[in-house]
Amino acid sequence: MTAVRMILPVKLSDHFFFEKNEVVLNPDRYLEERNFFAQEILFYSGEERNDFPWDHEEHSVSEVLAAWNEVQGMLKERFKSRDATAQIAMKKGIALFYMILFWGNSHPVVLNGWKLQIKDLSLKPVNIEERLSFIKENPHLYHSYVQLASLFQEQHKQFAKDRAMRHLNKNKK
Repeated sequence: MTAVRMILPVKLSDHFFFEKNEVVLNPDRYLEERNFFAQEILFYSGEERNDFPWDHEEHSVSEVLAAWNEVQGMLKERFKSRDATAQIAMKKGIALFYMILFWGNSHPVVLNGWKLQIKDLSLKPVNIEERLSFIKENPHLYHSYVQLASLFQEQHKQFAKDRAMRHLNKNKK
């Protein structure tokens, strides 16, 4: 699919990620910076498909973790050298965290009112609302990067534990 111009759905309205209500995106490249939440934009705009990332959690979580590993390496270097562009990479890291958080719970990402949506998720790190709010308010701080890396690690552990328990219970039947 080629680049498409679309109106940003209300559920994704968040000035941290989107300055305008209209976006141009390439849905096939949803892990790339200019295409954050492309799959959700299609979904909330009425696109009917059965191959959204949150419908295939294990594969999608693996893809997000691989993308995070790249971003994390970049962030380490940028914060170490006090590079001001670390904030841009942090935005990508935060977007990837939203993806692993929601997709790992079999839901599309919701940015507008995300704190309310997170309350219903079963797999999530402790104190997620406060921690993620701090990170979004202070993406330029090294401590925010450390906190984000910790959130990724905790979310991945919860997801892996949940999948292991599901497979164990499935095999018992």
